[in-house]
Amino acid sequence: MKLKKVSKTLLPAMLTAGLLAGCGGNGGNNAAAPDASAGANAGTKAEAPMEITWGIHLQAPGVVENSQVQKWLEEKFNVKIKPVKVTDASIASGEVPDIFMLGDPANVTAYQNQGVLMNLDQNMLKEKMPEYYADIEKNNALFQTVTIDDKLWAIPMFIDLKPYDLGMLWRKDWLDKVGITKAPETLDEFEKAIYAFAQKDPDGNGQKDTYGLTGTATSTWSSGFYSIFGAFGVEPTMWHEKNGEIMNGSVMPETKEALAKLRQWFADGVIDPEFITDTQDSYRKKLYNNRIGVIEEQIAKGALPDAATVTEMKSLNPSAELVFTKNPKGPGGDGSWDWGVKSNFIVISNKVKDQPEKLNKLFEILRAESTDEETINMTSLGVKGTHWDFTESGAASGATQFKAGFEKAEERDQAGIRLFSLGNITTQAYREKYSNPALNEAIKTYSSAPRQTDALLFSALPSDGKYKNDLTSLMQKYFAQIISGEIPLEDFDKFVAEWKSRGGDELTKEANEMYQAQFKK
Repeated sequence: MKLKKVSKTLLPAMLTAGLLAGCGGNGGNNAAAPDASAGANAGTKAEAPMEITWGIHLQAPGVVENSQVQKWLEEKFNVKIKPVKVTDASIASGEVPDIFMLGDPANVTAYQNQGVLMNLDQNMLKEKMPEYYADIEKNNALFQTVTIDDKLWAIPMFIDLKPYDLGMLWRKDWLDKVGITKAPETLDEFEKAIYAFAQKDPDGNGQKDTYGLTGTATSTWSSGFYSIFGAFGVEPTMWHEKNGEIMNGSVMPETKEALAKLRQWFADGVIDPEFITDTQDSYRKKLYNNRIGVIEEQIAKGALPDAATVTEMKSLNPSAELVFTKNPKGPGGDGSWDWGVKSNFIVISNKVKDQPEKLNKLFEILRAESTDEETINMTSLGVKGTHWDFTESGAASGATQFKAGFEKAEERDQAGIRLFSLGNITTQAYREKYSNPALNEAIKTYSSAPRQTDALLFSALPSDGKYKNDLTSLMQKYFAQIISGEIPLEDFDKFVAEWKSRGGDELTKEANEMYQAQFKK
């Protein structure tokens, strides 16, 4: 999930990745799909299927026509689906699906600016989706993220326990090798460990070719090194509330303190010099290949014995051991980048507002995708016993796993699994029944949420489209140069002045106005 720029002029909306595929599973998928001819056999005339254009899941790379899941949905709801991939070009040409997902409030605002979305009403959601509405109204601020001109333009999704929250994944065998018997908890202990990784030959090859850590300084929507900034109580580019005032983390004094620490580590050879171009994928490979000793990792990928990064390490480096910990605690607390309760958003084409029968049909499907286990499981997991099953033999709830041949999302796409899933629109009751208790416990143990999240829930400001992308690039350039020693630490003050003059002051004013109007409790 990435932040996108937006303005009140007509802008192309940029779709983002940012949603976990739909939760869990259920055994109801072995039941035969409804027989469309049953009504005719009983002496009544079957209604013609309603045609629906459906924007497929935003994480899927492309369209698969007439998949198993598509046919199942068509029979269950008596519809004829035309699956389409939503792009900037398709929207600009007027090819707007009846229903589709967007990844960010900025995307919703951008498409709303182009006049392609139908405005909704909370009372409509309460009437059409009462079970889901009862859950989402507990996080009422989510409605504010996609409220423009006092009108609601999307159905917000929510996520309470976030498996993509970040903690620290350490090479435990390296800790043992350098004589550290307890996984670091504080920033001072963190610092001691990464210096030892860089200086004490933890891989035992007799060469000085290891580093403590690396980052993603210019390859993300923010700054990288999220846990280190979090230890100083700040996250660059995020809006923070401090004493009733909204400030941007990029220019707060605590950020300068964090940069001073990172600059020292780089000068001492502790940070990999490739931190500017590294990505999450590349720094995982460096962990596997004995170059660095700790990374920030998603809890779902690093905290459990069968987690993806752990199993990949075992396959590539069988002698290595890993241990997962919380973010290091520093002078400003602890934590890493956190997306808060915000997930993705469902939007409906403006054309549907004049088609009440279609609107009712869409809400019939939406309600089923939020409450009906059979529908949720078919669209997000497929057929029980064929595509997926419960982790524990004979279980009727709990953790699920995909069967051989369907472990990869691309393999599941061929059956239509994921393409029509609406992910985190499921009710809390469903999530509790079909989630992994061990993962839930790990999230509760390691997540720093909600201490480091955006005070505006990543809502789009009116002038984001004019300034945000430029200011993010400006921040990344200055921070990379400061950390690497190319420019002095004191140039942070020049950056702050430049940030403010190039639109930061205007965004800060808008952020405070939005906070007072929509988010202040």
